[in-house]
Amino acid sequence: MAIFALSDLHLSLSNPEKSMTVFGSKWDNYIERIRESWISSVTEEDTVLVSGDISWATKIADATEDFEFISDLPGTKLLSRGNHDYWWTTISKMDEFFAGQHYHGIKIVRTNVIEAEGCLISGTRGWMLPTDSEFKEQDKKIYEREQARLKLCFDEMDRKDPDRTKKRIIMLHYPPVTRFNHPTAFTELIREGGADICVYGHLHDRAHEIVYSEEYFENCRYLCTSGDYLGFAPLKVL
Repeated sequence: MAIFALSDLHLSLSNPEKSMTVFGSKWDNYIERIRESWISSVTEEDTVLVSGDISWATKIADATEDFEFISDLPGTKLLSRGNHDYWWTTISKMDEFFAGQHYHGIKIVRTNVIEAEGCLISGTRGWMLPTDSEFKEQDKKIYEREQARLKLCFDEMDRKDPDRTKKRIIMLHYPPVTRFNHPTAFTELIREGGADICVYGHLHDRAHEIVYSEEYFENCRYLCTSGDYLGFAPLKVL
């Protein structure tokens, strides 16, 4: 039994005109490559962390083919939100939808805590950093709100494990640190919360140049798990 991670699936089975193949040969046949790599490495007993940008659908009811694809893959799939997951709604509505469709092994992560392989797993979307050239005044409110949500993740972990005896894994979509920007408000919360591993995605193509490549920062292991960064193959995290 193991924990894997692969984010930014950008599935478009429910919305073919949004296929990522328009972004170059790196994305050729990417959905089939995800399926083949996943099946070859992940077993039914494993857990896979999918940190956002999962489906291009705008409403959850329009994403049935994409979730059927995920459901058919082995393992327990923990899904958290990305900036392109417009279908995302409340946990209760998503859980109700998945249960009604009889999907297999799909769970939602949004400041709640799920335990797998003796680890506590939680997460939120995160947001771009103030040092990002695209950061605007209106982003400040979302940036601060995502910090508050990340703190809730750790508050819930502390409630479940006050002595911090279990490993802690945080799922974010936006990178909380890059090779140009550290520390950040997010990394400070991650340090204070005692996270052992943080997986994130969001970075594509030329943005891979800013992936924090040293891996360990302030005792936490930071791993970029964007689909195209990993060649669409799940990364064994633990």
